[in-house]
Amino acid sequence: MERLSYSNALDRAFLLLKEKNKFPEDAEYLMEELSGFNYTQLQLHRNDPVPGRVLHRFRDGLIRLSNDEPVQYILGHAYFMGRDFTVNSDVLIPRQETEEMVQKIIDDHPNMQEAILDVGTGSGAIAVSLGINFSKDEILASDISEGALKVAQLNADNYQTNNVYFQQSDIFDDIKPQRFNIIVSNPPYIAYSEKDVMDESVKKFEPDLALYGKNDGLDFYERISKSAANYLYEDGILYMEFGYRQKNEVQQIFNKNMPEYAVEFYKDISGNYRYLKAFRKKV
Repeated sequence: MERLSYSNALDRAFLLLKEKNKFPEDAEYLMEELSGFNYTQLQLHRNDPVPGRVLHRFRDGLIRLSNDEPVQYILGHAYFMGRDFTVNSDVLIPRQETEEMVQKIIDDHPNMQEAILDVGTGSGAIAVSLGINFSKDEILASDISEGALKVAQLNADNYQTNNVYFQQSDIFDDIKPQRFNIIVSNPPYIAYSEKDVMDESVKKFEPDLALYGKNDGLDFYERISKSAANYLYEDGILYMEFGYRQKNEVQQIFNKNMPEYAVEFYKDISGNYRYLKAFRKKV
């Protein structure tokens, strides 16, 4: 196998990805993860030869990157709230916007010993993160996808969150009657009409089941808001993520289906409204 320095290997990778109109930055991230170097260390070792096992995986990864596969699926993991989570094409890649919603829950409940339901858990990033922070709480995480639940269970096992339990369910359909202090959900909220303008990596590799919702992406807000009160304690709170253009429509849905609840909307770091908090109005 040809011996290349880190600098030469990256230069070739950048050229290949630029020719295919892909993001060269993904190659650098791939090399950092495969080598175990951070950005600064990689610069310091730029003239060192790349070990054969790393170079082999890097070249394989470049082929997959050039075919639009997300770097997180190539590596088999993604970071969420500073922790490493297993991911594959059965689950969405965790996003920063979701981190902000989870941090809001943590900040709102500093001494929580409560029951939590995560609807549409996917990789389990939300449920496991809450399980780590609230080790005395019981957390039920549901998803319609059997494949997603296998990934979520793997992440729960990895972090030994024995307080996180899983249930296959389409929203509340198979959740037995019970009450929760918190329900949280990052549901599918992209309209099917938007599919054609989505990034190729998303269209080809991330699961449609976790991306797209009926009724212009609003179907899950309708369904969850119609039933959530039946699963919340009197002082229970519902947190939901939504698309950055959906605030007005989501607000109308909650006004209609949960009129006894006040709804607060929160912006993400980019200044877009991206998640909400619904709680019963005080009489």
